[in-house]
Formats: sequence, structure tokens, C-alpha cells
Amino acid sequence: MKYAREEIGFLSRLGSALSYLTAGWGGLIIFVIMYFAKKRPSKFFTFNVYQSIIIAFSLFVIGMCWALLFNILSQIPFIQLVVSWIDLIFNRPFLISRSLTELFIFTLTLYCVIFCLIGRYPIIYKISSLIKR
Repeated sequence: MKYAREEIGFLSRLGSALSYLTAGWGGLIIFVIMYFAKKRPSKFFTFNVYQSIIIAFSLFVIGMCWALLFNILSQIPFIQLVVSWIDLIFNRPFLISRSLTELFIFTLTLYCVIFCLIGRYPIIYKISSLIKR
């Protein structure tokens, strides 16, 4: 049995990619414009805007918890050395003067943008299944 494939327009793909590049803000602005223009956004665009917002929020929360945990653990004398070493591994310039954390975020964003521009759903473990529900 064949399933009907959703036709994804160029503007929907471009808006989805813009949403990832602006941590969801570009997509929200386009949503507001579409609401006042009384146009319904495609499922592809809606999925990508929600996913970009959840990714940006998750990265923010993880970063804040990581910083709080490191600040607390760095006050303990013997654990301070281990915490400093772990912090150095993740935040030291690794490749093209970027840290491992920055490279991970850049790669994730690039993956999502490329998949949006070619018209495919970028699948991210747990987040995509949460949004599809």
C-alpha cells in the first residue's frame, strides 16, 4: 500500500530551516504572520518549528544545570580537580578553535537545516517522537 506523500513547498522548507537557525524565533514570527494572513501552516513547518523550540529550550536547560552543577562541585576540595578536568575537556578549543560542545550544537543545527532544505523530516531521538504525538 502506498502512502500519499506530503508536498512540501519551498517557503515551508526555508521557514523550517530559518527556525533552526534562530532557535525557534524565526518560526514563531512566521507563525504569527501566517495567522494574520489567515493561512494554515503545513505539518512539515509546524513539526520543525516545535522541534527547534524544544531543542533550543533543552540545550538552555542542560547548559544551566551543567553550569550550576559544576559551580557547586568546584567548591569541594578533592572533587574540584576532576570537575576542572571535565570542564576543560568539554570547553577547550578542539577543532577550528571550537569546543566539543559548540561542535555538537553546530553539527545538530547543520543536520536539521540541511534536512529541512531538502524537504525531509530531521529525526532526533526522543524529541521527534514526542512532537509527532
